[in-house]
Amino acid sequence: MTPLCTIPAVIQDPPRSGDQRAVLSLVAVIVTIGATIWLGALSDEVPLLREAYGRWHGIGFVLLTSLVVATLAGALLHSFWARDAGRSIRLGWCNAALVLAYAAVVGLLAWYIGPEVSPDFGSGRGGGAKGAYVAWLIAVLPAFAVVACVGGLFPQVRASADEPDTAQAENADAQVPARRPGRFYQVVLVTAGICWALGALPFLLLVLVDIAM
Repeated sequence: MTPLCTIPAVIQDPPRSGDQRAVLSLVAVIVTIGATIWLGALSDEVPLLREAYGRWHGIGFVLLTSLVVATLAGALLHSFWARDAGRSIRLGWCNAALVLAYAAVVGLLAWYIGPEVSPDFGSGRGGGAKGAYVAWLIAVLPAFAVVACVGGLFPQVRASADEPDTAQAENADAQVPARRPGRFYQVVLVTAGICWALGALPFLLLVLVDIAM
């Protein structure tokens, strides 16, 4: 039987950090909405944004820009909460970088697929290619924006009682567990897996439609 002292435990966030996290999450949502609206307005004036809006369609532009803004705003704002809560800021930003890379991959796919998709929904069941395109983007993008806004990119710190904290090494009687961050990529990997489990079918339909054309 594994000794109890070797079983890792999750170090709980301080009680006050919950209120701080809720406020920062709300601010991140407000910033994301405001910045997305602003970028949408700029798409009429900035050539690159105009082209992105045309190739991604309106829904793709909104979802992709909101994801990028939410990731940056969530990582920046929740860095203050993560520091007070004892979470790893460095690994949180590593997660943010992974999400931005994920957004870039989806954006690149949509950049080439979007122009082949009809601007209007089809009359058939599911809305045709446009319906599949919208379903795919909704399946694979918004969940990451939610995770970023609520501070989910910062991994919880885990403790192992058999590894004493070096900061308490001078106290022979101290049994303070060592604090170790969890796997930084776990939340991104799990979220991506769930998103693509939902979005694989509409994406496959888009690919088949593109091949048939």
